[in-house]
Amino acid sequence: MALEGPQLAYARADEGLAENTLEKALELARRLEDLLERARAASSATTGGAASPRSTRIACAMAAGLVDELEAINRPLRHPGAS
Repeated sequence: MALEGPQLAYARADEGLAENTLEKALELARRLEDLLERARAASSATTGGAASPRSTRIACAMAAGLVDELEAINRPLRHPGAS
């Protein structure tokens, strides 16, 4: 029929693909954190050292938290007692 909608196909993600996705997410989060820090520094420089807007500080803190969480997920699990 001419009025049929698009056909969707679902596939399960491979474990290797999930690791690669996690690494990409971590890299993007680090880049975001760096860009926000640069924007914050540039804002402080152009306003004569005045405090940056609260929203920029919150965004920087959230980006740093995201990086920390992704690093924790990406870190291999350590088993107690294993050398």
